[in-house]
Order: sequence, then structure tokens, then C-alpha cells
Amino acid sequence: MSTATSPVIDRVVDGRYRVESLLARGGMASVYQATDLRLERRVALKVMHPDLARDEQFVARFQREARSAAGLSHPNVVGVYDQGEDGDLVFLAMELVQGRTLREVIHHDAPLTAREAIALIDPVLLALAAAHDAGLVHRDIKPENVLLHPSGAIKVADFGLARAITATTVSRSNDLTWGTAAYLSPEQVERGSADARSDVYAAGLLLFEVLTGAKAFPGSSPIQVAYQHVHGQVPRVADLVPTVPAELDALVQWAGAKDPADRPADAGELRRELQHALAQLSDEELDAAPGRAVVTDPDATRQFERTTSFPADHTAGVPYAGADGHFARTKGNRSARSRPAPSPVSRPRRRRRVIGWVLGLLMLLIGVGAAGATWYYAAGPGIHSPVPGLAGLAEADAQRALDVAELDAVSVPTYSEEVPAGEVVAASHQPGAVLRHGTDVELTVSQGPERYAVPELTGRSLEEARGLVEEANLALGEPTEQFDEEVPQGQVLSVRPVPGEPVRPGTTVEVVVSAGREPIEVPGVTGRPEAEAEQALTGAGFTVSVASEQAFDDQVPAGSVVSQDPGEGSAFRGDTVTLVISQGPELVEVPQVIGMQWEQAESTLSEMGLEVAREDLAGGYFNTVRFQSVEPGESVPKGTEVVLTVL
Repeated sequence: MSTATSPVIDRVVDGRYRVESLLARGGMASVYQATDLRLERRVALKVMHPDLARDEQFVARFQREARSAAGLSHPNVVGVYDQGEDGDLVFLAMELVQGRTLREVIHHDAPLTAREAIALIDPVLLALAAAHDAGLVHRDIKPENVLLHPSGAIKVADFGLARAITATTVSRSNDLTWGTAAYLSPEQVERGSADARSDVYAAGLLLFEVLTGAKAFPGSSPIQVAYQHVHGQVPRVADLVPTVPAELDALVQWAGAKDPADRPADAGELRRELQHALAQLSDEELDAAPGRAVVTDPDATRQFERTTSFPADHTAGVPYAGADGHFARTKGNRSARSRPAPSPVSRPRRRRRVIGWVLGLLMLLIGVGAAGATWYYAAGPGIHSPVPGLAGLAEADAQRALDVAELDAVSVPTYSEEVPAGEVVAASHQPGAVLRHGTDVELTVSQGPERYAVPELTGRSLEEARGLVEEANLALGEPTEQFDEEVPQGQVLSVRPVPGEPVRPGTTVEVVVSAGREPIEVPGVTGRPEAEAEQALTGAGFTVSVASEQAFDDQVPAGSVVSQDPGEGSAFRGDTVTLVISQGPELVEVPQVIGMQWEQAESTLSEMGLEVAREDLAGGYFNTVRFQSVEPGESVPKGTEVVLTVL
């Protein structure tokens, strides 16, 4: 199924994993690159094929084994993050290791030098040893399950998954069976049973393949290959590549023994012997360019046979098979040599001479051994270790790996947009570099993406805000102003991005600054009735107050507004506008002036604010007021004209 037609592409599995692209398709599952939306990281999502997903027994076993594998944490093991079901999909979320598989390395580069082969197989044995210590058996070790990160880290994939698959692979998929059959141990083929020694067998075949570039048991069908595992014997590496050291040839024979009892008990034991061989071999032996063997007589090729097991400890050399079927320990012996039996000795003198030679030789060997041990632990391989692959490991795992190699870890933090926090971005020494014990190895450890929290700026002055933003390695944008009824002018009203949000360095922080209270127009209400005026002012946002003193006004009717303070113009919302209410014109009671002399009457009315007019009767000879136009006692507005008739 191509990426373009896969129904899984662009699907969000389990509401969490957005599937982006197809990485690989196997006999029982397809592997996709996906993004974990919850943790924002790339993962490898293995999705079971629908026919397997419908098998309830298979799914239950798969889930059980996946949980066991998830508990296995080791720098050389591909981590299992999650497993579950989403509708018709059964999936496994794993660590995404981008790079090549060991199969690609073998295809393009093998045969490899002894040093290169050990550097590739040693992390595999470390991973298997951790699994075996935890009671887990991989069951499907093959080059496709060994992943090489560009940084040099080597990880083993599909822990636990192989156990769940084994029962069904042979019958369900010829393609998958072929991929597995080349590395199946005889007991897996015959009885379907496997333990740690089955993984050791497969690891031995991996070592054979990287040293020779060829499978130990090639064949045209899975059945033919399986038959060779049961009835054949792992070929000698040196028959294909004569430059391979005998120590490594012997290790392959030991790990590839047909009887599990004749193999190392687990991957840890095999790795100890591999490390022992590494320490024993010279640089010339380790770095010798692989040379192909030219065999003209197949019968002349001597097969190595293991008749004894490796001892638990070695003091000199690595065991390898000799011509007599036993293991010699002499370092550098590339071909076992059979010796003719000595002839009988008849004379005591000759016997004494032989004993003397033997004692002398023994003393010489003891001296050489002591000198060799002194060199080994003082200046030789005994105080040196190869640097393990560190990039891509968690910091704690990298430190443990260096501790095992007796090297000192020095962590240096750095930011990375690609490498998750806590993982090693790079190391100061390349994997495989041989260093003296105690040498510092600098680990550049990712702190994750460089992010800075947006500071809390609300209520700060603009200058204070600018200082805080610059301290946070961010940039203050051009501020905008906004009226606010509560926040004083010049203080920050709001911030974007929101305070506390982690952002990239140099991100522009936008702020809105208070322009203070917003001035609004005061409505003019003079002359309006009191109720109408109050409604207009409160509707505009003002508070209304009515003055206790009222005013008389000849023009403004009583109950209407005579004046307001402030008058028309602008003020702030909520300010108070004071109103003066009219009492209307001021009234006076017109007095009785009839009978008064004109001058007295005029003066009296004028003083009360009334207008006085005169009309003479009979010439006004007596100058006495005879009539008045407004009846005495009547109240009239000031300024009212009162006409007096003077007799």
C-alpha cells in the first residue's frame, strides 16, 4: 500500500497520534511516522495488519508482551511509549530512530574490519543482556531490527513484539518467515521454543554476517534455510574472510553451536568474551582490511568444532578451536597446528634435559605473562575503552554507558529545536574512539527548544515593561493606547502573547497601554425640565446632582434647568453635573397705593421691582393716586407694569 492510498495517513490515532507518512511495510504490520500531539514529539507508529488485528488471542498476547517491553529501559533499546486499539487499528507507539538498518550497512559496506564489526555488535549484545537480565527474550534478532542513528547510536527494535508474533509468522507470511528464518535457532525451528541462548545464536549469525557480508545459511526458501539450521553447522568465518582474527571466528562458532547447552548462557556472557577479544587484539588485527578467501578444494577447508565450553574468566587470550577440537588460548595463532606425538625417552639423562627445558620454558612464560599483565593494566588495552554511541541517548543512560567504559561524563547544556530535552545531542568523541580510562567525554545535552516565558506586565509602566521584556530575551513591540476608566494613564492594560507562555527568543511582545479615562461630551440641558435633563445626563454616563438653591428666572419656567456645571463641553464618564432648577419669575404682592401722593406711590412700587406708569385725571391737579391697574394684594412677577391714575 502506498502512502498516497493508505487510509491511515492523516488519521489521528487514539485521538493522539497524527499519522504523517509510511516508513516501512512488513509481513505483520506497517510502520508510520507520526506526531504525538500531546507531547509534541515524533514517534514511530506500528499498526498491525487488519487480518492479525482481528485475531483476539494474537492481540491479547501482543498487548501483554508490549507492556513487558515498555518496562525495558536501556540506551540501546528502542523505547516503547504506548500501545492500544483505536477502532479497527491495533497499534504500538515507539521511539522514532531515523537512520539506517544493519541490513543496509551489511548490504553496502560488509565485510567490515574486526573493529567495525565489534562496534556494531557490542551495542546489540548490551541491549540483549539488559533484556535477558529482565527475563525477556527477543526471539527475532535480525539486521532489520538493528537501527543505526546518524549520530552513531545503535538501538535494537521490536523487543517483546517478536514473542507475540512468533506463533503466527510461519503460517501467515512467507515474506516475514524468510526475514526471520535466516536467524532462527535450531530449537526454534524444531520445537518452537526459545530462551536467551536463542538470541545468542542469532547474535552470532549477525557477527558472522558483518564480518563476511554473507548469510551463514543462505537458501532459496525458508524451509531450506530452516533445514540448514537444524542439520548444518555455522561455517567458519575465516573460510570466507581469512583476515578475520581467530578469536572472533571462535566466538561465532561458540554462539552458533547447534546445542543450546554449548552456547554462552546469555548475551552478557557473549559480550564479556567479545570485549576480552577486543582487548587482546592489536590495532593491526582490528583494522586489517577484509580479504576474501579463494577455496579451490572444498575438502581442504577445515571446520571448527566446539567440544568444550568457554570458561567464565580468561587471563590470557581468547579461546579458539584448534585442530584437535579443543580450544587453545595463544593470542595471534591464526591456524591451529597439530603436533606429532613425541617419541619415547629411554635414558634418564634425556628425561632430565627435557624437564629442564620445560621448567625453563615455564619460567620464561611466567615472566612474559607478568610483563604482559603489567603492560596490559599500566599502558595497554586494560586502561583503555572504546567510546560508546552516545548521541540520541537520555543523559542518564549516556552517563551510565560512560561509567561502564570507565570514562567520565561532563554534561554541557544546549538548546535544540529537534532533540528532546534530556537527550544527548552530540559527544566530544566519536563512537569507537579508544580513550584512556578516566578521560572526560563532553556530552552536549539538549534542554529542548530555547523558550522564554512572557513576563507579567499588566499594571507596569511602559519603561518597566520594556526592561522586563528585554531581560526575558524578548522584544517589546510598538505599544498601542486604549482608554480605560480604572487603570491610570501610562500603565500596561494587556499583553500578547499571554504572560507565562513559553516563546522563542526575540519574539515580539505586544502591549496595550492605558490612555487614562476617556473624555465624553456633556449634553447641554439648560431650559429642559428637570426630569428630562437628568435622563439625558445619566444616559451619557454622568452622575446628576441638583443644587439646593433654586433660582428665579423670568425666562425659564419653574421646574426647568436654569444652569448646569460643568456646562457644555467634555468631562469624564461618571463625573457629576450639578443642575440649578428654575422657580420661574419672582412674584411680589402689589400694595395699596391709592390715596398716596404720586411720588410716594411710584417709589413704593419701584422698590418692589414693579414698573410704574402714570395717567392723569383732570390734569392731576391734586397729585393724588385715585386708581391702580393691579388690585392691591395681587401677586405679580417683578417687572410687571402697574398703571396709576393720578387726580
